[in-house]
Amino acid sequence: MSASLKLRFTIALVFAIVYVILIAGFVGWRSDHWVMLGLVVGLLIMHKETYKIVLTLSGFAIFWILYDTLRLFPNYMFNTVHILEPYQWELSWFGVWDGDEKVVLSEWFTTRTSDILSVIAGVSYLLWMPAPMAYAIYLRYTDARRMVDFSYGFLLACIIGFVLYYLYPAAPPWYYIEYGVGTDFTVPGSEGLLADFDRIVGVPIFNGIYAKNGNVFCAIPSLHSAYPALCFLMTFRQRQYVLGGIFVIWGFGVWFAAVYSQHHYVIDVLLGIICAVMAHYLMIYFQRFGWYQSFRQFFIRQLAI
Repeated sequence: MSASLKLRFTIALVFAIVYVILIAGFVGWRSDHWVMLGLVVGLLIMHKETYKIVLTLSGFAIFWILYDTLRLFPNYMFNTVHILEPYQWELSWFGVWDGDEKVVLSEWFTTRTSDILSVIAGVSYLLWMPAPMAYAIYLRYTDARRMVDFSYGFLLACIIGFVLYYLYPAAPPWYYIEYGVGTDFTVPGSEGLLADFDRIVGVPIFNGIYAKNGNVFCAIPSLHSAYPALCFLMTFRQRQYVLGGIFVIWGFGVWFAAVYSQHHYVIDVLLGIICAVMAHYLMIYFQRFGWYQSFRQFFIRQLAI
């Protein structure tokens, strides 16, 4: 057995043990956990190229595992849930007039939906993970150093967002619109106006996603809004202006979708973008330290085998 294969087996074994203990012991095992375990372990062992794909997307995998564990400790257990306050801020700062009544944009869109807008919103939102993952794979072939910065910058942006979730639990617009200011921890997740996209395509895509969402009161910030900003910052740093322009267009689609779908206020979108900016520049700051240089060099060496 080659040294490379031994390392891959070792990493696969360690991942499998830690993952099974974490999920089975704390989260509760579901069928999708089998998929995650089999996919990661299989790719690590199968071939050195599939091993490199796992390394490239490791920041995304860690994010998903962390996000899955949030249901263990709902943020409303640690701080008061805010329902009316975010709405009032949004109304004050970004409210629009609908006849003689001032409303937030999420309410304004309620009577102005269209199939075209629903498709734009749905497609933009569906790219929230595939687009950054594709960009990470692209960087793996063009600039391994930047790939590490981006993949783990993505993870860092998510961690910053998670911290804000717990510091300030907040209800999304759809919750305020449907349930008012009363706090009900049994309310399931909702796809909001993305239900129109499901209707158009004839498949309950967003219903399936959000029905399983155990984090209803995690509206601030909008991490969906952070990801296009993170992609753009990296392309701008590399002077990839055409690719950056594509990410800007996608970004506007996501930011529109976040508000149109009633999942987020404009405030949430702006805070999500700030999370991306913070993560991007923190990754640049980390480059001053030897521990990060060693961490990044491990990836570069493995991608070169």
